[in-house]
Amino acid sequence: KFDQKEKSTLLGNKKDYWDYFCDCLAKIKGANDGIRFVKSITEVSVSVNHQNIAFLRYSLVHQRLADTLQQCFMNTKVTSDWYYARSPFLNPKMSSDIVGQLYELTDVQFDLAS
Repeated sequence: KFDQKEKSTLLGNKKDYWDYFCDCLAKIKGANDGIRFVKSITEVSVSVNHQNIAFLRYSLVHQRLADTLQQCFMNTKVTSDWYYARSPFLNPKMSSDIVGQLYELTDVQFDLAS
């Protein structure tokens, strides 16, 4: 969330990184499986925080967190709309380092309830 711009819905609800992921991945075939999964869970309340957690758990269990963030970072138009210029997500070296570290998590098997 570092250096994330404040955004809100028309009704004044605060947007979060769940909405960022939705904006980045909505039109990328295969990259939006986690979003579709979270939206299909009836047990997840409408709270953005619960959607954030469910999405992160899905991404970790399916070893997709690094791929997901890499897809988002490559979408510089959406990322710059959501983050200020000093965000590590907009710095090619820093975002590459973040993704590289997250790829190391693919060796870890997560068994988390979604």
